[in-house]
Amino acid sequence: MHNGGEPHPLEEISMSLFGSKCVRCGSRTRQTYQDKPTCDPCRRELELALVAAKEEKRQCPADGVTLTKEIAHGIVIDRCPQCSGVWLDAGELERMNTDAAVDAISAMSYALPRV
Repeated sequence: MHNGGEPHPLEEISMSLFGSKCVRCGSRTRQTYQDKPTCDPCRRELELALVAAKEEKRQCPADGVTLTKEIAHGIVIDRCPQCSGVWLDAGELERMNTDAAVDAISAMSYALPRV
């Protein structure tokens, strides 16, 4: 800051060049979510948390304890705090497998020698 609290022109340039810090993880981003700087992975996780909050609470089929909602690999899962069982909704296992396959292919293609 200089000249009575006004930002120096170079400070403004560096701020727009690097972006603001994500309010959740601190990484640099130019994205916002609800008017706050939020990176894409954190935005997706926040949106999933909102979905999870609206889902109906379920009981564990193994021991009847109320399941807790967790976010894993971009999917809302139900986990039993008693027996640690994990329960998925229809299509979630397939989505996890597809996402894992895409990640593996991307990693392998990244490791290939460039010609």
